Formats: sequence, structure tokens, C-alpha cells
Amino acid sequence: MKAVAFASLLLFGVAGPAAAQFTGPLAPPAWSVANTGTLTGSSPTLGTAIFSPPTQLVLTGSNSISPDGAGGFAPSCSGGFFQTLGPCQLQVTANVPGTYTFSWSYLSSDNAGPGGDIFGAIVDSTRVVLSDPGGENTQSGTRTFAAGSSFGWFINCTDCIGGSATATISQFAFAQAVPEPETYALMIAGALGMGLVRTRRRRRDE
Repeated sequence: MKAVAFASLLLFGVAGPAAAQFTGPLAPPAWSVANTGTLTGSSPTLGTAIFSPPTQLVLTGSNSISPDGAGGFAPSCSGGFFQTLGPCQLQVTANVPGTYTFSWSYLSSDNAGPGGDIFGAIVDSTRVVLSDPGGENTQSGTRTFAAGSSFGWFINCTDCIGGSATATISQFAFAQAVPEPETYALMIAGALGMGLVRTRRRRRDE
């Protein structure tokens, strides 16, 4: 009985939902915030990520004034190019595997449109574009991703001029990965084996 009870505790400990919204294992301290790439031009402003737990996360991309001066069109991201994912990126990531569901709303203040500031998700270190670079300045959607090792979001300022973009993450939910049936079987067998060994030792001692 003890072995069976122990196996049940193991099963319930590793399966099922782990957190709803930005709480528990995915509270703000669990997320890493980083700005990559090099901004040039004048008045560079790095991207920010602001949590309002437990309900939402607001990301604002980087921006600067073109090296050509006011009204110029040269990228202020070293190695950047308009509407092409480049090195200048705000990213927020967590190294927690599981299934992530969220709603997102996107607003670009770039006078050249959303192609200058691309928003998306980072699934196991792979960037998945969610915003439409050729679409409207205001966009939204709801997505679900299964991550095996890490998950997050990014705003890539492809040219980093003309105004930044903002993405708001809401209705965020997370569920831990559920072990495969083979894993359950191994865990139960191990727990039962431990119980059998203890029973034999007790009988031998008696």
C-alpha cells in the first residue's frame, strides 16, 4: 500500500497545470530580459519588459534616431535591415518546459509600418513571427505553443528607427509537460520495487 501511495504522489507531482498567468514557477523573477545587438544613431532607447502580475506583460522594442539625422532612413541597428530579422532584439525568456497559451495585442508607432518592428514567440530558441510585417499597425491574436526546454517573446527592431512597437501579453496560462505512459510505468515499477525490498527486509528482520 505504501508503495502504491508513493507512486500516486509521484504521478500527481509531475503532471497537470503548474501555473496560471504570471505566478508560481513563471512569476516575473523566472523570466530573463535581454536586449541584443548594437544601437547606433542618436538618443538610443533600449527595449523594456514590464510585468503587471498576475495578468499581463508589456514589451516595448528598442528605438533610435537614424544616423542620417531626423527623417533619414539608415538603420540605427548595426547590421539591421528593414523588415528582416536582425541582431537588435528585446527578448523575454523562461527555461521552463510545458504548454504556453496567451493572447497578444500589438501596436507599431513606426511611421514605416510594422515591418520595422517584428513581434513573435521564442520556442526552444527558435523565433516564430506572430505579427504581420506587411499588415496593419494594430494587430492581435491568441496562440498556444508546446516548449520542450524554453519559451519567450521578442520584439525585433529591424531598422530601429521611426518609432518603437509595443506588444501586450494577456490571458496567459501554462501547463507542465505530462510524462509519456512509459515514464508512468517506470515510476510505478520503481516505487513498487522499493516497497517489495522494504517488505523483504522487514520479514527477514522479524
